Amino acid sequence: ALAQSDEVESRLLVRSGAEWRLRHGPISRRALPPLSRPGWTLLLQGADLHVDAARALLDRFRFVPDARIDDLMISYASDGGGVGPHVDSYDVFLVQAWGRRRWRIGWPASRELVPGLPLKVLASFEPQHEFVLEPGDMLYLPPGWAHDGIAEGPCMTCSIGFRAPSRHEF
Repeated sequence: ALAQSDEVESRLLVRSGAEWRLRHGPISRRALPPLSRPGWTLLLQGADLHVDAARALLDRFRFVPDARIDDLMISYASDGGGVGPHVDSYDVFLVQAWGRRRWRIGWPASRELVPGLPLKVLASFEPQHEFVLEPGDMLYLPPGWAHDGIAEGPCMTCSIGFRAPSRHEF
């Protein structure tokens, strides 16, 4: 329902082999692939602004100064869904809401991106660690760490992002 709203930033990513398709919202319920179809992810930015439970979860992270808090993004994915290996320039806490997601993480040897994709996917990624998050599990990633989360069956992951000011901003 949130993806259908003009007030919510939403994106639908569908992967088929090496092909990635990206659609920006609003996205109608009928436009979503069936959950039984593998390889898709629906991303909802700023869920904390629209859902009380998301806001309550974000409030659990008030140990970080408010100036650093960005938002809570929800990733709703079918089996095999994900956004590909990538790097974020901010701190991220990944909370598994339901289902399972396999996370492969590591320091990137290169930040070169796959050309021609509608999103920023690392061209090469060699993970150093791997974790499977179950409901209630959380994984912290500092800025600059490459990560790739793949849904193992349908799942929902909450991503709590914290801005990391640059030296110039300080």
